[in-house]
Amino acid sequence: MLTAVTIDRARDARGPWGPLAGAAIGAAFFAWIAGTRILDPTSIDWLMKGDWVPHYFGWHYFRHEPWHWPPGAVHGYYAPLGTSIGLTDSIPLAGYALKPLAAWLPTPFQYLGPFLLASFALQGALAARLIARRVDSVAVQVLGATLFVLLPTLLIRVGHAALCAHWLILWALLVATREPSTRFRPVGWAALGLTAGMVQPYLAAMVLAVLGATAVTPGPVPLPRRLTALGAALAATVSGWWISGLFLLSGGSSLAAGGLGYYSMNLLALVSPGDWSSFLPALPIASDGQAYEGFQYLGLGILLVLATALVFAARGRAARAPDADTRLWSPWLIAVCLVLTAFAVSPVVTLGSRTLLNLDGPWTAPLALFRSSGRFVWPLVYVMLTSAIVTVARRGRGQAGVAVLAGAVVLQLVDLHGAHSFRRQVAHDPAFHAWTDPFADARWPQVAPAYAHLALVPPPQCGASPVPYEGAIGLTARHGLTINAGVVARRDERAREGYCRALDADIDAARLRDDTLYVVTPAAAGVLTRQGEGRVTCGIIGGVSFCTTPAAHARWADRVRLD
Repeated sequence: MLTAVTIDRARDARGPWGPLAGAAIGAAFFAWIAGTRILDPTSIDWLMKGDWVPHYFGWHYFRHEPWHWPPGAVHGYYAPLGTSIGLTDSIPLAGYALKPLAAWLPTPFQYLGPFLLASFALQGALAARLIARRVDSVAVQVLGATLFVLLPTLLIRVGHAALCAHWLILWALLVATREPSTRFRPVGWAALGLTAGMVQPYLAAMVLAVLGATAVTPGPVPLPRRLTALGAALAATVSGWWISGLFLLSGGSSLAAGGLGYYSMNLLALVSPGDWSSFLPALPIASDGQAYEGFQYLGLGILLVLATALVFAARGRAARAPDADTRLWSPWLIAVCLVLTAFAVSPVVTLGSRTLLNLDGPWTAPLALFRSSGRFVWPLVYVMLTSAIVTVARRGRGQAGVAVLAGAVVLQLVDLHGAHSFRRQVAHDPAFHAWTDPFADARWPQVAPAYAHLALVPPPQCGASPVPYEGAIGLTARHGLTINAGVVARRDERAREGYCRALDADIDAARLRDDTLYVVTPAAAGVLTRQGEGRVTCGIIGGVSFCTTPAAHARWADRVRLD
């Protein structure tokens, strides 16, 4: 099924109606699930949870700081070590586009909600365009695009906005299926590579894999021209990574991380629904990491399309078009997708709760750069889904193909209705747009401007923080302080350990800086008061314990009464 589908140049519909309808369906589905409140750029309360916290605050600090070198660097977040807008997964493409406008944008300002809406719209639009490579029926394009939008692995990624940009994979597949005469345009390949490199490194790696397979596929275009296009894409992707600040870190201990084999894809993943299906039971998994990073359930509707396509292909119901002399997917592309899928499975091969094979060892250390390997099945999923939709549409007699696709959309919606309804209920609950801020007390705006830095003792990267770190970052972001806390995708472990030791030593010796406000536990405040007698002042504001130097305290003591 994957290799038998061919391009019919005469019937390749290039009209706008299928993609426009696909975009509308994607946007409408996301808006129905999430509501419209998250599209308000000034609404950030919903972002104060999970991965959204570093994604938003990485951008916030980036927008308010002067330009650094490299330009993606961020100094005030995760200080004093610093990080970058790429290492906070803040979608550097959007951050760079908006930073020149920072002085005119309101504060706060977020683009994660609009980016999510755009990703669902682009998912539907590019899916319809991809199907139109082979099928001119607008109905088929729209039904197929709907299935792309309803893929559970897209919706589950809403908590990590950059990873919702599955449209980057579809863009790469569209490049791979262009006419040979227009397929290898270096400018277009560079644009795709730069965009992917400035959105999300995992998706960029998948895009490069698809483009690499396209470039090495034999064809009428000379090899030097194909390699030039690939080189342009590779150079642009690496440039995007550099611009995003990913190369602030170097060395295996900084770029790699544990989890390869833990955040993997189970061999049952495509049919393992977790709690998403209304009909299928949850299947066992081998690790908790497979419940999210390895979640690849397709949905009963898509499984129906795949099964029907296999039956139609086996029976050979319809003859191929006489002028169809080029395959939709080259064997090289399919081979690369299978290799990516093998990496998704990881060196620790699991079936349900069983480990069938464990090849983990020192040789896998370089692979841990992409530790959440379960994601790498996505290109194969989109290749299979496209092929299945096209096969059903072209080999179904009369309107049978359209009927199967329509039935598949209904089945997909019914199967996932509970999961969709639950997520819609959560997103529309007023509690979703509210959070408990430990620094909500009206006295903190009087205290914070007296300092340049805020230090949690300890910060989350060194131990259990005295208060939720998102609240502390919210305070520092509002008042222009740096903060020693944060979550980053990768970090320099030696530098982290050194900072934690140095902070512990300073606290043990009661060496506090005048320009830093220290947020501590009540027990630590007591120890600091005793050990730093005469050199440390501690107190409580709104239930939050802090310590500072007497000189710093004197700058605001006459305006603020302590608890």
